[in-house]
Amino acid sequence: MSLTAKVPHFHYVDEINCNALVELKTAFQKNNPYSDVKHTFLPILVKSLSMALTKYPSLNSCFKEDSMEVIFKGSHNIGVAMATPNGLVVPNIKNVQSLSILQVSFQPYVKFFILRSKDHIIPIKC
Repeated sequence: MSLTAKVPHFHYVDEINCNALVELKTAFQKNNPYSDVKHTFLPILVKSLSMALTKYPSLNSCFKEDSMEVIFKGSHNIGVAMATPNGLVVPNIKNVQSLSILQVSFQPYVKFFILRSKDHIIPIKC
């Protein structure tokens, strides 16, 4: 039996009111001093996930079977799956816990995918 089958997994679905999120994104775009940055929901959601991992650190942990211990990870390295014509690509944004929403927007992967995802141009190496 693989370790994946032994570790509990969960699935959660809920409905939320996103009016404040829409207003935040609109405010970012309206007060945008950087002409090369298009504000989207992605950096806000990535940073929100990092904040949730800070509040619930057990979600950012792994189980070490040989010593029967839970290892809590300090870094929030968040992958964002993107479907492309050539298959699924999952860029990894490192150390999100130490980045602002604007800094997440400036991450090469995020910026690249926001600009290029509509063109379906995804390089082999980013």
